[in-house]
Formats: sequence, structure tokens, C-alpha cells
Amino acid sequence: MFTTKNLFKIFGKHFLIAIGAILIAVVSISILSGKIVQISASAAKNRQQASMLSQQTAMLANLKHEVEIIGSNETVFNNAFIPSNNILAFVSVLESLALRNGLTESFHFSSPIPLDLGTSLLLNTIGYQNTISTNVPAFINYLKDYESLPYFTKIDSINITSSNGNWLESSNVTFGASVTTRAEQ
Repeated sequence: MFTTKNLFKIFGKHFLIAIGAILIAVVSISILSGKIVQISASAAKNRQQASMLSQQTAMLANLKHEVEIIGSNETVFNNAFIPSNNILAFVSVLESLALRNGLTESFHFSSPIPLDLGTSLLLNTIGYQNTISTNVPAFINYLKDYESLPYFTKIDSINITSSNGNWLESSNVTFGASVTTRAEQ
């Protein structure tokens, strides 16, 4: 029979089942949301680490490439600094340039002056003056050859004089220059 007591029993039973289902759903949702937060934090951390690893890999590849370039050019770089106490090789190169271009020249070298670059590399600069008897087109060819020298050189001044005012004929060219050298101890 259908009584109020039975109605309350059925209602109470369904109410307790609904409350239980809601509690199970809330507990499941909170556990799952905690897991989702952990997984998303882990995924974000993994993405960040993958990005850092990718950047480091690119940097290492670039560094490897630069080391390969430097490795092959290290001897060229070291040979570019002639020793301060022996510049004869440099003088002979300049003389061969003059011979190749059909010039006559005379040198006057000054004493080495220390360069303070703030590094452990001890360098000097040696100034020199070179006087050449030639014409300007031959001197221009000489300068092209001079530019390709494997040394750290710099021309500070050039003075061209001609007795008859025509540079295309016989002229005297004087140029002041400097060469950077290794300080020998």
C-alpha cells in the first residue's frame, strides 16, 4: 500500500542515492582536476625544457660551425702577427711586391710601441715610412697587392710628388704606415 511512510522511505532512499552520486562526482571531479593541473604543469615544463634544449642545440651547432671556421683560420690569424724582433719576413714581402710591380723603394722603420688592448695578447705597433719611385698607375697596382697582405697593416698617409707635375710619369710616393706585431719577450 501506498502510505506517507513508504513515500518518505522511497524519497529518502533516492535522496541518499542522489547525495552519494553527487559526492562521488565531486570527489571524482576534484581528483581529476588535480590530475589535469599536474599534467598541464608537467606539459608546460616539458615544453619549456624542449624549447631551451632546442635553443641550446641551435647554439651548439652555431658554435661548432664557428669553431670549425676559427680552427682552420687560427694559423692564419697567428701568422698575421709577425714577431716584433724579426720583421725581415715582412720587409721581404714588401720588396717582392715592389719587384712584381716594377718599383724601387726604401724603408725607414721606427721602434715598436706597445698596444694596450686590455687583453692578454701582447701586441706592438711598428710605424714605417716607405718611399717609392714610380708612376701612379704602377703605385695603384702596388696598393692592390699591398691590400691582400696577410698582416695587420694600416696606411696612415700618402704623399705623391712629381717634378714635372704629371703623376702618370715618374713620381715619388711616400707613405706612412704601421704594422701590428706580436711582442716577443
